[in-house]
Amino acid sequence: MEDPRFAEIQPDYVFAFHNLPGYPLNQVVIKDGSFTAAVKSIIIKFYGKTSHAAEPEHGENPAISIAEILTKSKALSNNNPERKDFAVITPIHIEMGEIYYGISAGYGELRLTLRTWTEEEMEILKTKLLQIIKETSSRNSIKTEVDWTQEFMANQNDPESVAMIRDAALSENLSVKVQTHPFKWGEDFGLFTQQYKGAMFGIGAGENTPALHNPDYDFPDEILPVGVQLFYKIALNISHK
Repeated sequence: MEDPRFAEIQPDYVFAFHNLPGYPLNQVVIKDGSFTAAVKSIIIKFYGKTSHAAEPEHGENPAISIAEILTKSKALSNNNPERKDFAVITPIHIEMGEIYYGISAGYGELRLTLRTWTEEEMEILKTKLLQIIKETSSRNSIKTEVDWTQEFMANQNDPESVAMIRDAALSENLSVKVQTHPFKWGEDFGLFTQQYKGAMFGIGAGENTPALHNPDYDFPDEILPVGVQLFYKIALNISHK
């Protein structure tokens, strides 16, 4: 999107599809509004002071700060997809000290992922988490640094674009399912739907298949012609508008 050649295109609409294991093969899954979650990952670095394990009072061990942030971030989570204020904070990685039993750790890292249905809710969740980090670090005399990574915008599906997908699917005699709530995973196509009218939809990869990112999952190539035909029909409908 930062390529100047793309800026010259200025698309009227953008569309994408994602394979969906667990849904009937070739079923088209649509939804107005958020189709996938907003996702951001945070890296929290804790700078304390190393000391002898027998004399931890002479150091500043980040363990308590890490534990408090984990506990309080869990309280911020609401893993209920039916709710508009859905929010999930998931611990991903913890690193602290070295495996030397005579040394109290002085440095640590905590990595979390945050998920919400909208960018607005993400900003609220980020603000709450950063306040917890600030208060916890201050209380425990630990300096912290925060970096953000792996940021995915929510896919905001335009209702008009979703209607185009539905019409194209029905014209191909495909089964159409209206999703009741967004998918909890992130997708970088959200960068496009934040700036252009468009939508992401799903194509079923089969009901009895392993889940996404499962090592046993095998992408079914037979859904590709379905996607191509849908894109073609959508383009035809736009050109006739």
